[in-house]
Amino acid sequence: MTRRLFSNRHSYIHFSINPPCTDALKLRKAIQDGLAETFGITASGTYLDILWIAESGSEIVIRLSEEDAPKLMAAVVITPVSPRFSTIKQTNFLPSLTPSKERLT
Repeated sequence: MTRRLFSNRHSYIHFSINPPCTDALKLRKAIQDGLAETFGITASGTYLDILWIAESGSEIVIRLSEEDAPKLMAAVVITPVSPRFSTIKQTNFLPSLTPSKERLT
């Protein structure tokens, strides 16, 4: 049995959104549509949490399992679903996501 200190089974992904959107349901639907189009209907049921959406709607932070992160990263690149997501940073340690200038002002 292997034990890891500070075991983290989540991945956090910081995306930019174009065009900006502040509607969490619309963003979740766009992600689900992208996963379904890329990996099939079962992938669209991937469990994820929207942790933060910028007030301007131009950025989002999502938490999901480590195993599902590569699928999501591939789906948002391949799919032409609007709004478009662009990866800013992906990490397994939430505090390592650096704040944008928007959050600092």
